[in-house]
Amino acid sequence: MKKSSLPKPITILILTLLTALIWVGLSIYRTVTVKPVAEVPENILKPLNPTLNTDVLQKIEASIFIQDSEIPPININVGGTLTPTPIPTAAPEATAIPEASPSASPNP
Repeated sequence: MKKSSLPKPITILILTLLTALIWVGLSIYRTVTVKPVAEVPENILKPLNPTLNTDVLQKIEASIFIQDSEIPPININVGGTLTPTPIPTAAPEATAIPEASPSASPNP
């Protein structure tokens, strides 16, 4: 018994048609399911200024200056136990206590 099969060009055409239909179907599915692109405000999209403000940099450098006396000493203990180094603290400053002033209203 001899089986009759389709000619090779017809088989290729059927496979091509199936591929094209699947491709179109997946493209439609992707178009429907993909979220739209978010709107970005104009002020975020504008380009940045690449120049440095030297005045601000100088203010930053001046504000973080530390005197040598403010740096605590570092003790390196090789082979022994670690001992904590006490950090010197500044004495609290005296604050003025406000005094009561006489008022225009009489006291009961």
